[in-house]
Amino acid sequence: MNFLAHLFLSGKNEELLVGNLLEDFVVGRVEHPRNAGFNQEVKDGILLHRLIDSFTDTHSAVSACKSVLYEKYHKYAAVLIDIFFDHYLAIHWSDYSNEPFGDFRKRVHVSFQKHWEILPDKMKPMIESMIKHDWLKNYSEFWGIERALMGISKRTVYDSNMEKATEDLKIHYELFNEKFALFFPEMILKCNQFLEEKGYKII
Repeated sequence: MNFLAHLFLSGKNEELLVGNLLEDFVVGRVEHPRNAGFNQEVKDGILLHRLIDSFTDTHSAVSACKSVLYEKYHKYAAVLIDIFFDHYLAIHWSDYSNEPFGDFRKRVHVSFQKHWEILPDKMKPMIESMIKHDWLKNYSEFWGIERALMGISKRTVYDSNMEKATEDLKIHYELFNEKFALFFPEMILKCNQFLEEKGYKII
């Protein structure tokens, strides 16, 4: 899953939310001494991120979507499905959340601003851009998806052609939408189980 889903699946705890997105900048075990500056809520967010990734990577609905794109995009098919699924979450937001989408985005932005000091320096420009350009809202639009893919494509080692993948989203739109509708409720249940076990409010 991409940014929007990871943040949504974090529930209401600010530090859990920050930790969830911070995981991409954390190497190795959560309890490694290098991560000693993180409190337990942030560490739980890191663990939740890894749970989400593991569940997503092994789900049959996600695999079916990746198989549609694999011949053209190879290993980058997984990246594309992550972003496409953020699109479906954005447009179907009210099906999964009682919190208005605008309020959620504001809460996310404030959470990162409040915990700015714990963010790795290399993460801060990304968060600044996310807030300034309202990335989470942009996932609901084709142009927003294309912009996100162009940014990722520039950072890939090999030519990925991901900047062209919005056309594939349009071609397979109903199929991907159907698979997302099968997958995401199960993803929520999995995350709610984690949140309950850790003593957090469920989604």
